[in-house]
Amino acid sequence: MLIKTLRMENFRQFKGTTNVSFSVDPKQNVTVILGDNTFGKTTLLQAFNWCFYGIAKFDHNPDMLLNLEIASEMREGDKRIVEVEITVIHQDVEYVISRTQNYYFERGKAVGEREALAKVSYKQENGEMEPIKASQVKNMINTILPEDLSTYFFFDTERVSSISTRKDVAEAVKGLLGLAPIDNAVHHLGDRTKKTSVIGRLYGSMDLDGDSRAQDALNRIRIAREKRDAISAQIEECNSQINSYEAKKDQLETILRDNEESARLQREKEKLEKLLIAEKSNLDEKIALFFKEFSNGALAFFSQSLVRRTSEFLKEVKVDDKGVVDLTAPTILELLRRGRCICGAEITEGNDAYCHLKEELAYVPPENIGNTVRHYRDKLSNFSRSADTTYDSITNRYAEIHRLMDRIQDMEDDLQRISESIKDTENMAQYEADLLDTKKRLRELNAKKERLIRDDGSYKQTIDSCQKLYDSLVAVSGKNKQIMELISYAESVREWFATTYKEKEHDIREQLEDKVNDIFERMYHGHRRVAIDMRYQVSLLTTIADKEVAAGESEGSNRVKNFAFIAGLVALAKEKIIADSGEAGIPIPTEPYPLVMDAPFSNADETHTANISKVLPEVAEQVIMFVMQKDWNYAQPVMANKIGATYHLQKQSETYTVLN
Repeated sequence: MLIKTLRMENFRQFKGTTNVSFSVDPKQNVTVILGDNTFGKTTLLQAFNWCFYGIAKFDHNPDMLLNLEIASEMREGDKRIVEVEITVIHQDVEYVISRTQNYYFERGKAVGEREALAKVSYKQENGEMEPIKASQVKNMINTILPEDLSTYFFFDTERVSSISTRKDVAEAVKGLLGLAPIDNAVHHLGDRTKKTSVIGRLYGSMDLDGDSRAQDALNRIRIAREKRDAISAQIEECNSQINSYEAKKDQLETILRDNEESARLQREKEKLEKLLIAEKSNLDEKIALFFKEFSNGALAFFSQSLVRRTSEFLKEVKVDDKGVVDLTAPTILELLRRGRCICGAEITEGNDAYCHLKEELAYVPPENIGNTVRHYRDKLSNFSRSADTTYDSITNRYAEIHRLMDRIQDMEDDLQRISESIKDTENMAQYEADLLDTKKRLRELNAKKERLIRDDGSYKQTIDSCQKLYDSLVAVSGKNKQIMELISYAESVREWFATTYKEKEHDIREQLEDKVNDIFERMYHGHRRVAIDMRYQVSLLTTIADKEVAAGESEGSNRVKNFAFIAGLVALAKEKIIADSGEAGIPIPTEPYPLVMDAPFSNADETHTANISKVLPEVAEQVIMFVMQKDWNYAQPVMANKIGATYHLQKQSETYTVLN
């Protein structure tokens, strides 16, 4: 498909009639439309989507397609139209596709009709245009460019960033590279359990004569096939996940292997950090005990000199030991006043008890200090004994504190040394945890896959046994024999299609990967390879220690990867590939497609912009791009000899842009 012209009437910023003729020259196949942000580049892209599919995505006032200046000039009863018309060449036939929407001024504002009118006409050999029936317009447009494939050819900056990881990418590849007809044929023929398929309808037309055993066998076959289909999808999903986790495991093992010393040091660092916390806690406890013991014993310890001198002095004091220890004069006087001893004896002036107490007054302070001195000397002796143990205890505790402080200092020195060694490396602990989790997931997925394979084998045995029973029961009449012969033919054709599809799909995927890598190498300034899995999901690989592992992707590398993927699809379609499958091979005709791109070089650096600009015109049949001037400065020198047409967007106001 080639796009010849675009005509817009009052479509958003483009007031009045705007015409664009795109270059269809195979040598100068690039059309460039230059304009800064808010000038209308995105509007141009949406004009294609709206004309083809009736879909226009705008952030601001999305339902209003009529130019706002035109709408502001309308009065009650006025009518205006919004129209986009595109002329294309598809399979050497020229088509004109248009979509028109009427706007009426009602209740003070312009209101569009609920449905826009789409038309398609084609040029006959005599040059006259022949319209397509209204009921066939949508099908015709989808024949020219299927809507589900359009985002691969009408795309903006945001779409290109995720275009190779979309869930529907496999279906898109089938459609673009001609596999869809074979795949559709396989599903159309179906099998015996699908009642709406060709084979299913043949089975349904057989005369079972009320044979419940045959019907029961057919039901069991249908259920078993449905189970196998579900299992097949689960196995495919398991395989995809296993491949993904295997790649991740290889990547993690490579990283850990390359950083084995860092991982060991990281583990040693974590061990030291735990020990250091414990030792510091132990040090705090020892210091607290030191101060507690010092507080309790310091007075006795520092008083030793004075105690020794006091003891020497007291040795010279003559002590009369007649007095009762700790008996004081006030105590004796109190007994005399009370007139009764604590033993109960009466104390009266002149009796023996009274006289003895009077005599005792001569042996207590202040008349006599002998008892006090004796008592004080005993206390000094006890005081000195506690001071001896305090010194030894504090000395040992102090030495223990210093040993802990030395050990902590050694640990901190080791930690500093390790930290310096691994300061520029990543924390391998997370990689090790990820690897353990990945291996666990792989074990679970492989176990699940084995269970599914066992279940699938069981259902296959059920199908085989029920099929034999069913065939023996229904082959009782000429009609059923004829139908079974037709079924046999249909199943053989279906098997041929399925085998051919599998072979071609494998061949095309290899060709696509080769093509994408060839383009990627020309676009990317680095050393990586593109891998395409069975679901056509695209990833970047890099070689580490002679082994390919998935590589991290920057915004720039991701953009180049996706451009290479799109360019690879376009290139294969352009080459009209035919994947042979031996003598029974089916040729796969494909149609080349244009690339219509809004801001394709956003977030790409100068080198990548130049590389992309060089490759796209070579691989695509036609390139139409809406570009900012700053990006075009890098692309123009490379693409200059491929430019067939150039236009400029000139912003007259926020609601009016002119293209010339």
